[in-house]
Amino acid sequence: MNRQLMDYKEKVIKELGNLSEEKIDEVIDFIGYLKSREDRRRKVKKIDIFDTRDNALLSFIGIGESSPPHDLAENHDKYVYGDL
Repeated sequence: MNRQLMDYKEKVIKELGNLSEEKIDEVIDFIGYLKSREDRRRKVKKIDIFDTRDNALLSFIGIGESSPPHDLAENHDKYVYGDL
C-alpha cells in the first residue's frame, strides 16, 4: 500500500475519533453510498462492452435513432405492417 493512501487512512481514523456515534453512522452510510455508486459505474461499463451480436435484445438499442425521416413513432404501423 502506498504511503499517501496510508496517510489518508490515518487522517480519516483520526477525524472519526472526534465525531459522535451519530455522525460516525452517517460516515458509514456515506461510505456505503460511495461503494454502491462505484458498483453501478462498473456495471454500466460492463454493459458498454457487450457486443450486440451476442444478445438479440441489445441489437435493438438505437433502432429509433436513424437517418430521416424521424417519424417512427408516428408511422410505426406503416413501417411494421406496410401501407394499410
